[in-house]
Amino acid sequence: MNASPAANHWQAHLDLDFIPVGDRTRLIPNKRYGPLSVQRAFYPEGQICHAYLLHPPGGVAGGDSLTLNVMNQADSKALLTTPGATKFYHSNCNTAVVEQIFRVQPGASLEYLPQENIYFPGGWVDMHTELSLEPGASAILWEKHCFGRPANGEAFDSGAYRGRLQVDIAGEILIRETQRIDAVEIARASGLRNHPVMGTLVAVGDGLSDDLISACRSLRPQAGIAAMTRPDERIFIARYIGDNTRHLNDYFNTLWQTLRPAILQRPACHPRIWNT
Repeated sequence: MNASPAANHWQAHLDLDFIPVGDRTRLIPNKRYGPLSVQRAFYPEGQICHAYLLHPPGGVAGGDSLTLNVMNQADSKALLTTPGATKFYHSNCNTAVVEQIFRVQPGASLEYLPQENIYFPGGWVDMHTELSLEPGASAILWEKHCFGRPANGEAFDSGAYRGRLQVDIAGEILIRETQRIDAVEIARASGLRNHPVMGTLVAVGDGLSDDLISACRSLRPQAGIAAMTRPDERIFIARYIGDNTRHLNDYFNTLWQTLRPAILQRPACHPRIWNT
């Protein structure tokens, strides 16, 4: 697991399969190279597989490339998270590339609930996330971003983040959006309004009743601005901008605890890594 001597950049690739075996979902790492790995599976809920993604270098630099491919086989149930925030460092205009592809087959469910991404000033990042579901599948996914280090008074005054998100069911695209965040966009009244923290939560499934959506709309973050949309009866999107990742985390956790029983037919069970 060494960086390329010529480029001096990390290239990482991880393919994961979640497969139902007996009364549990088993994690099968099919392909791996570079500094991207996964801990052994945990089963705090019995059948459901909890897994933690690891990136041992501790941060992502310009020129690094990380690719994650996840397949949830039919009727498998999995929750993926990370042990801590992912840091994207100053990169001298070299772009770090992150690609995340999730495929969820009929009867399967996936929760992708990583901790926040922190973008240091001068970082250039291109992140692509694609979630593809078959009919009868369900998923809850969030992305949380902090631009600069507001606790240290360090603004994201150089560099740029470009994010692409696509969600489809049986090939029908329900979400396709592209964002570019830089110092100008952060300051814009129609952008982040000088808030350095933003997040997007996406829930997809058959249990998105009007009562559930009303319950989610009644929830409010402790601070910051939240908005919700429902572009299709099978999908729900919550968005947040604010000044503190703690407020974002608390808000999304509350939404997740509300959505999970209806969409995935099980109560919320916090990954124990969140408590460390």
